[in-house]
Amino acid sequence: MNVLIIEDESLNAEIIVDFLQRYDPTIRISGLLQSKEQTQIWVDENGQADLVFCDIELLDGNVFSLLKKNIITSPIIFTTAYNTFYQEAFDVNGIGYLLKPVSYERFCEAMKKFESLNSSSKNIDWNKISQLIHQNSKTYKERLIIKNAGELYILNTEKTAAILSNSGKLSAIDDQGKSHEFRYKMADLAEELDPKIFFQINRGEFINIHYIEKIEPYYGDRLCITLRNHKTKLITSAATTANFRKWLE
Repeated sequence: MNVLIIEDESLNAEIIVDFLQRYDPTIRISGLLQSKEQTQIWVDENGQADLVFCDIELLDGNVFSLLKKNIITSPIIFTTAYNTFYQEAFDVNGIGYLLKPVSYERFCEAMKKFESLNSSSKNIDWNKISQLIHQNSKTYKERLIIKNAGELYILNTEKTAAILSNSGKLSAIDDQGKSHEFRYKMADLAEELDPKIFFQINRGEFINIHYIEKIEPYYGDRLCITLRNHKTKLITSAATTANFRKWLE
């Protein structure tokens, strides 16, 4: 088993190493890291370890700003002096939370929990589990705020057939084909719209799968899309066409 240790205090790192060797001499320490930057580089070069021991406050800040990007998909046992990050820990593959100074008894309990989870299935796909946790915990944008003649109008995203960008201005096309201009950032929408419902077919257009009426071939390995109650046909970019086809499956 390969174990990665992320800890900026050398004494605490040595304690974890000692505990691991006492618990199982066959365990291999894959890396001893002290910062988020080192962790990012290590994962890019080496991939995932079987298990990670991780401190929370590192040399370059709180580790959750890195872990929330789904950088580590392995199970994580957190070792920390803070008792205020339980929720964050279990939102990012945390299976154990050990307060410093860590006792060998508590360490063994965490290891047994890991082994129990690991033995329940010989082919646990921690990456898939991580993705499911991330998807289930994330909430997506449910409404758009439209300003019209000094009044506010709420348009539910489920009734939004498309969102179009024209010279930096965004317009939402409702289920009746009417266009509503609103202020927002396209990049933020890419993160906040439900990817099961909306797909960004090119740099300036999102479409709702429930309003697709017809899809036709278009030159340059692109597709022409007709939406219900919307006269203008929308065209996928060559770069997004392949992913769009998969998204439809």
